[in-house]
Amino acid sequence: MNSLKKRYKNQTLKWLLIISFPFQFLVTRSEEFKNSSFIEFYNDNYLSISNLRNRFFSFFTISIGDILYFLFTILLLNYIYKNRSYYFNFKTHFFLDIIALVSFINIFFQISWGLNYLSKPLETKLNINKSYSVEDLEKTISYLINKTNYLHQKLSKSDTSAINFPFNKKEAVLMLEEEKIGIAKNSLWSNALCYLGYSGYINPFTNEAQVNKRIPMINYLTTIAHEQSHQTGIAREDESNFMAFIKTTSNSNEYIQYAGYCFALRYCLSDLFKKKPNNAKIFLKDISQGVIKNFNESDQFWSKYQNPIEPFFKKIYDRFLKINNQKSGIKSYSEMVSLLVFDLKKHID
Repeated sequence: MNSLKKRYKNQTLKWLLIISFPFQFLVTRSEEFKNSSFIEFYNDNYLSISNLRNRFFSFFTISIGDILYFLFTILLLNYIYKNRSYYFNFKTHFFLDIIALVSFINIFFQISWGLNYLSKPLETKLNINKSYSVEDLEKTISYLINKTNYLHQKLSKSDTSAINFPFNKKEAVLMLEEEKIGIAKNSLWSNALCYLGYSGYINPFTNEAQVNKRIPMINYLTTIAHEQSHQTGIAREDESNFMAFIKTTSNSNEYIQYAGYCFALRYCLSDLFKKKPNNAKIFLKDISQGVIKNFNESDQFWSKYQNPIEPFFKKIYDRFLKINNQKSGIKSYSEMVSLLVFDLKKHID
């Protein structure tokens, strides 16, 4: 035990990590740092900075990030197990080691991808007023319904039939491939993601776009586009959702366009239900029954995986987003509606 205790003395790096931990949060929250030329350079050149990493990991069709997560977890648990005797007798050192580890991971995370959270919001860059009237929202919904119904009518034999996509998920990944960032990858932990309620995520260390391979195709397509937006350095969830809409609806494939318009329509309708539920119910009557069936397909999928653990993890993720400069937390996903209303206004007018 004395030999183990000796190993934990005079560890300068460990103490530097522990002492720096609170300062990391103070620095990333300071307005001076957010508005610094360094952050501006990092955000504007993120793709160039991560280009070598993107090229390396794009060689692998399997998720390297998921494998690294697994190996890291095994090695960490093994290390704790081997040193359990020491940690049992010196519990303070255990907590200090955990703080040092979290501090190191946070530094790595911020440098690797996290500093993108400090970029100026799109509404600031484009001078967008995030508040919008119910009238503007209803105009946007009407436009999206027309677009969605039109594509549904074109792609389906019947107004009452859901759209069946004529390609598989492997083909979908290739159809949405991005030249500078490669292809999205199916997460090796898709089953777990279903129970946690996640459609996908960005691996901030390998910059791989991870997608839950079990979700319905209509969600799979927009999730790929959403995670690819993160790969380019767009960190905010509302902006990534908005870019997912732009990428899918501008795709040459009309099935992918349909997924994009359904995606936007659901978010806008959900927003109207919060503001004017009776008005939202009227709009529902204008949507093709086949489109509604595609909506229900997604709802039925997620209902199968509801469990008491999911809300707990959602709260953790909500807190994570708030810590990382997204004040609305998990609700920031739905804030894409203000960007949609602003962007589609020129088409509606």
